[in-house]
Amino acid sequence: MKKLFFNSVALLISAASFAQSGAQLEFKMTSTKGPTGTFVVKHSEYGSKANMNMVVPQMPGGGIQMTTLMKKDNPDVTYTLNEANKTYTERKKTEAKEATDNNIYTVKKIGEEKVNGYKCIHALVTQGKETHDIWNTKDFPDYAKYAEAMNSNEKMGSHKRYQALKDAGCEGFPVKTVYKNERDGELTMELVKMEKKNFSKSDFEIPADYKKSESNNSSTMPAGMKTQQEIMAMSPEERAKYIEEMKKKYGK
Repeated sequence: MKKLFFNSVALLISAASFAQSGAQLEFKMTSTKGPTGTFVVKHSEYGSKANMNMVVPQMPGGGIQMTTLMKKDNPDVTYTLNEANKTYTERKKTEAKEATDNNIYTVKKIGEEKVNGYKCIHALVTQGKETHDIWNTKDFPDYAKYAEAMNSNEKMGSHKRYQALKDAGCEGFPVKTVYKNERDGELTMELVKMEKKNFSKSDFEIPADYKKSESNNSSTMPAGMKTQQEIMAMSPEERAKYIEEMKKKYGK
């Protein structure tokens, strides 16, 4: 499921330039294997901020909390904030692009459908052994600006995916996405609310008392716990053993 987290953050937070007047989008996440949560994205002339709160019963500590920030005055860097220990990490977009340079996406157009009141194009996207269904819409305020930002920003790891969708005539703003793989089942991310909002510049600043960290573990987890990426990379046997060890250590 880790691709859902990072691909979705990259895709949605990159849209900062299209919401000049300010907007807040709320998504809900559900799954067939237990994880549920919310994903709130704020856009303004100052930048974009995404807050994810994921409940994962199988994980020690109960889940993942993550805040991701992109500032308009430094658009080539994505910041991940750890509210628990008041630290943040930085990731350059060139690093995100390099990490996905070998990704090959194929897109099949399914047809037009209406989702949550939006006229959408339903497409099936395949990347390696993983597939996901996506319902994109152009029936969205300032969509043209969003599309321009995505198409021109080749440093984003999601650029190839967006281009494949565009080539198939399936581009648009994601209203619903269903990720599928054999190990993790299905995880659905769905837009439930979009509203115009006014934000202040301070809403998109790193708090003054936060310190930069070189660690990539910026989600809120108990000390000593492995990152979500490391856990998902384990075999089922390794994951089960690790979870039992964490239950003994933290009493979960």
